[in-house]
Amino acid sequence: MQQSRLDKFFTIKKSATTSKLVNNSNDDDGGLNDSTTSNRQTNKRLSTNAYENNKKLKRTKSDSHAINSEDSSQSKENIETNFSLNQFYLDKFLLILSSLLEHHKCLFDENELILLKKFQALSASSQIIFVRLLMRRCKWLRRSTINYEISDVTNDNDSLNPLVQIGLLQDISSLDNLDAGLRLLTSDEMRDFSKRFHCQSKTNKSKKTSIENLKNLTNQYKSMFGSTTTTNRDHILLKELKRMINNCYKISEDVRGLFFRMMLTYHPVALLAMDDLDQNAFALLYKTFQITRGQLRLPWNADQINHEYLPFKTPEQLKCYQEAIDLQTEYFQLEESKNTDELIKFYETYNEQFRAMIDSSIENEQLPGYFRRFSPDYVRARILSSLTEILQRARRYDESIELIQYLLNRANYSRHRRGKLWNRLALIQENYVKTNGHQQCLNTIYDALKDPYVKLGDRLSLCERARKLYSRPKSRGVLVADWINNEDEKLMWNIPMPTEIEVTGRLIANDARMGKVTYTIQDPADGSIQFCNVEQLAIQHYRTQEDYPYGIHSEGAIIRTLIGLLFLDLIYTLPTPDLLIDIFQTEPLDFQTDAFYKSRQSQIDERISHLNSEENIQDVAEKNWDMYNLTMSSVVNWELFPTKSTLLSALKCLTSEQIQLISTYTFVHNRAVWKGFPDLFVWNPVSKKCKFVEVKSHNDRLSHHQIVWLDKLVEFEIDCEVCKVSANGAKKTLQRTPSIIELD
Repeated sequence: MQQSRLDKFFTIKKSATTSKLVNNSNDDDGGLNDSTTSNRQTNKRLSTNAYENNKKLKRTKSDSHAINSEDSSQSKENIETNFSLNQFYLDKFLLILSSLLEHHKCLFDENELILLKKFQALSASSQIIFVRLLMRRCKWLRRSTINYEISDVTNDNDSLNPLVQIGLLQDISSLDNLDAGLRLLTSDEMRDFSKRFHCQSKTNKSKKTSIENLKNLTNQYKSMFGSTTTTNRDHILLKELKRMINNCYKISEDVRGLFFRMMLTYHPVALLAMDDLDQNAFALLYKTFQITRGQLRLPWNADQINHEYLPFKTPEQLKCYQEAIDLQTEYFQLEESKNTDELIKFYETYNEQFRAMIDSSIENEQLPGYFRRFSPDYVRARILSSLTEILQRARRYDESIELIQYLLNRANYSRHRRGKLWNRLALIQENYVKTNGHQQCLNTIYDALKDPYVKLGDRLSLCERARKLYSRPKSRGVLVADWINNEDEKLMWNIPMPTEIEVTGRLIANDARMGKVTYTIQDPADGSIQFCNVEQLAIQHYRTQEDYPYGIHSEGAIIRTLIGLLFLDLIYTLPTPDLLIDIFQTEPLDFQTDAFYKSRQSQIDERISHLNSEENIQDVAEKNWDMYNLTMSSVVNWELFPTKSTLLSALKCLTSEQIQLISTYTFVHNRAVWKGFPDLFVWNPVSKKCKFVEVKSHNDRLSHHQIVWLDKLVEFEIDCEVCKVSANGAKKTLQRTPSIIELD
């Protein structure tokens, strides 16, 4: 369970965290020195050992009689610790509830407000149990599994009964689903229950098999229960099942939906799916814990949040958004299962309904783009966009084409997905439309290249498809696309392929199914043989063969951190108060939109002009590091560089002109540039040289986004290349990872 992991984290990491904070406070450099890093690793090992010890000391029925009086003090301490953790959960929850009742009462109807006030009137023990249950998966739980050690409470039933009485919990009297009830039984209980109805499998005695046998029993032996209706037969089984279970509890979907909307109102950015409520609540609590411990900082103050600008204005709007999020969660679960038939059923069920709702909505057109994503129609359009691929996979090409064209005609939604939609439409027309499909494909590409929201890699992909299709011998004199060779149109891109080098390594394991390739390298310090992945092999090559002693594998996080740190103070500025609606936002709402640069263009351009010397660059980077270090950010990865001095030395390897060019490029194109950045950044702080490297295995191809980035780096006169890694030796043809090898 998520809470159990958090409980262990709180209990185990307490001493390690205190030690780490002391070490950090003594670091004059603002980062972690070697001693601190060593202590951190030691603490991590100690924490792991403590966790293992706790697991070993877990009490069982067999050793319960061996517990002596010496354990009483330890038990008391554990109860006190658990109570403090429970209080931590509850305090956070009550803070959210009080803020909601103060600022957003209008988003809940009268009955919901009455229920929330009844919750406030409960005892602390009942409140704690409800909050803990709310964080768990929404399913039936047996009474024996609801066991939270609460100070001064000897019987948890005294805390559960009030929750049932006011309607926050359902008890066993509401259990009416046979399958859900059977899953509550232990393996031994399931065996006994199956024996009672003579349906135990002789070959497979697993719990899953027993459940299926019991569910099939009613269809095989109708006369056994004296009725031919499935409902009555299930009722007989369920009645016996309840007698065995004794009692169980569940938060109803309606109540869970109410509290999800409450959380969604307080954390509209951080919490976006009810089925992930337990995981997201765990993450939010973990962030709160880090903040209270000083391990994490918020970029905002609570006073900066303007509650007037919440995207939901009425209870109906909030409920509609919640329902859309629920459907999106259902769709993602089907997509993860890769069940095309079920996905097609989902499409057939909701396609017309979604379109009717999108077409009838006019209020979203008045919203800024960064607010539009909190509308139910935005969620519906996002689901429909994903369904275009499902229709293609099911070979329903005409429907996929029609759906793509429908979405492309709704320019208010999913603007950053338009390039992908245009590419999919062109692909289907080229390969699957039999009548005049190639000409339709070229016409589509022509329209796509005139779309201002088709950028960078998506644009290059369309250009290459048009060029290849038009240059085929069969196309001459048949297809009409003069614009391809017309330079005055300025539609086509022609980007040269980047420089490549080849590196070989000793391959010991290759599992293509898992995407895991393992090589060996020799440590130059002591000559020992070490296992590594393909990126580590490339870093070793640049370290030993090309004089780059430092290297990082982190793809786009490298450039986001290096450039983002120089503008972090500007990123956190709020030109308008509606850009901050959630205390856990990592950036303003408009950060990943075109509006971000437009609303701050003068300040950003002024900063870029200021970065005209190494001294100015170092000064800005150092100030922002000191001001924002450990602040929650989706831009800067504070763990990428271990110390401030390491980051500053890396920045020295880029000239001021190069930093200015990259900064302008990233802010102008914003979201579109975060795809395809090279894998590695290697540098030498002494000679002030650096290189960006895209690592590929011998048969891998560059994506169009990667080609665009490498071309831009060449244009900015920044050293970059593609490193092709291939295997040598007898292991070259190895296809499967040996089971004894466990490497990363």
